[in-house]
Amino acid sequence: MREWGHSMGITTVRRRDFMRAVLVQAQALDDAVAPWRRLGLAGIEQHFDDEGDLLVELHREWLRVLVGRLHRGEIVAQRTAANVRDLYDELCRDHPTLRRILDTHEADPALWEPTSREHAMLARIAGLVPEGMTTEDAADLGRALVTLRLPVQRGAFA
Repeated sequence: MREWGHSMGITTVRRRDFMRAVLVQAQALDDAVAPWRRLGLAGIEQHFDDEGDLLVELHREWLRVLVGRLHRGEIVAQRTAANVRDLYDELCRDHPTLRRILDTHEADPALWEPTSREHAMLARIAGLVPEGMTTEDAADLGRALVTLRLPVQRGAFA
């Protein structure tokens, strides 16, 4: 008889291992659409409920990296939009395969809620969210932050 914590740990480890294999496969094949369907990565159903579940796990990996970087150094204390955007851009460069998969699947309903929460978090950390603003509006600000360039970042004032 397996203990609950032990079997859950194995499942979590296997899910993360499969997710990492997907990233390696995506990079090797230059495939951000569905690398899990190609060359020996059969068995998604052994680790995930469906492709949406895998996409959510990939997004969780992105958040682990993002939150880890946001809380390292002075970025959270500074709370400027430019700092948050620069960090986001840096992470996109550091993790291009992961970011490409998420961007390719941004219209997938499985990613709507987690991506909205991510954007709202970024807007709050950047100091863009006034007291009482809805999460939906905060998410819109965060989305704009990561998709649009601020004039000062484009060199407009240089």
